[in-house]
Amino acid sequence: MSRKKIYLIIGFMLFALFFGAANLIYPAYLGLYAGKHLALAILGFCLTGVSLPLLGVIAVSKSGASDVENMARPISKTYALAYSALLYLSIGPFFAIPRTGATSYSVGITPILGEQFWIKALYAVLFFGLSYLLAIKPSKLADHIGKVLTPTLLVVITILVIASFMHPAGGLGQAYNVETTIADSFKDFPFMAGLIQGYGTMDALASLVFSILVIEASKQFGAKTSKEVSHLTIVSGLIAIFLLALVYIFVGRIGATSQSLFPFANGHFLTNGSPINGGDLLSHASKFYLGSIGQICLAIVIFLACLTTATGLISSSAEFFHKLLPKVSHISWATIFTLVSAFFYFGGLNVIIKWSAPVLYLLYPLTIALIFLVLSNQVFQNDPLVYRWTIGLTAIPATYDALATLSTMTGLFALPKGIVTFFTSIVPLGKFALGWLIFAALGFVIGYIRHKQSLKLQS
Repeated sequence: MSRKKIYLIIGFMLFALFFGAANLIYPAYLGLYAGKHLALAILGFCLTGVSLPLLGVIAVSKSGASDVENMARPISKTYALAYSALLYLSIGPFFAIPRTGATSYSVGITPILGEQFWIKALYAVLFFGLSYLLAIKPSKLADHIGKVLTPTLLVVITILVIASFMHPAGGLGQAYNVETTIADSFKDFPFMAGLIQGYGTMDALASLVFSILVIEASKQFGAKTSKEVSHLTIVSGLIAIFLLALVYIFVGRIGATSQSLFPFANGHFLTNGSPINGGDLLSHASKFYLGSIGQICLAIVIFLACLTTATGLISSSAEFFHKLLPKVSHISWATIFTLVSAFFYFGGLNVIIKWSAPVLYLLYPLTIALIFLVLSNQVFQNDPLVYRWTIGLTAIPATYDALATLSTMTGLFALPKGIVTFFTSIVPLGKFALGWLIFAALGFVIGYIRHKQSLKLQS
């Protein structure tokens, strides 16, 4: 088999792994509210939704780590376990897996059969039941779906995009601030809003997990040396993120030109009297552009995309926790995570997206900092001191942003005014929830100085 074909096969496989519910609903939602500010919003979105996953893939291939815990081990064993567990729970049963079910239901079932509880329950049995069976009994069916899915999905989205150019619902609409938070300030801060919205894909987090699978696939295709594995992984990653970027740009444009399809009231675009999400938008847009047949085709493809993603996440999460607690079998963990995912699925897509925000504000800075440390570890000879100082200081503003978001969401508690003022007005970029960049840089500098000092003492 030629090298180019191997690149394409593994690149398409990685794209299929990355591509799930969030990769359509977030850019569609962003486009709807960004309107004429779409270019800036999508640029920010691609920085976190495209560039970071690629850097994650490169970091894993460079590190030679066998799993996420191994990558984070230089910080401390306790931190590595806690961070890995939280990451797997986030991209697993708490948010990403239930979101796959909620998105496929929102796009494929709700427009046709409505949202009666019994319909939602039957769909849960079908979707999560199939995901569970494929996760505990991997079969060629899952492989066939994965191989056929990527080109089919790209064909359907391409047809939808072409139709949106030939028969647009309207031009680029006005930009709106949905909420007071930076993540929803598409009118005032479109680039920053897009940057934070890109967290929602969770692809930077997932890249640390999926890259391990790509490395194994590279070895199966004949890559023997670490240099060959790294090269094959990076090229495949470039193919995958290029496809993701194209999807984001054009799906975002569909959203930006679809404002006329929905009523607008009290600062929100609505469907059936409720604020719209990306799944609702795509379902209505596909029906407008392609009719009922197009809507059904999109629903089927998204169902398969979400099914394969859910299957992979159930399996990988179960495998990690089985390794952590071997006395509990892989099948038992898969059963637990499937049931937990189904429980959160009933909260609905909007609720799942809302409650994931605080966790992402915490996890993303820690993950980006870890990726940067792995990529630059030759500079400081992989000294744990640099890891600890960088991650330790990064965690301070990340924790603040997570708690501040949770406080705003729930109203159950309020942070002291002095702390709020410090992190939003004094810390550079703090008002954009990016104050962690300054803390991470400071931690790295302190850690590097300590590293140099320890070398002098040793000599």
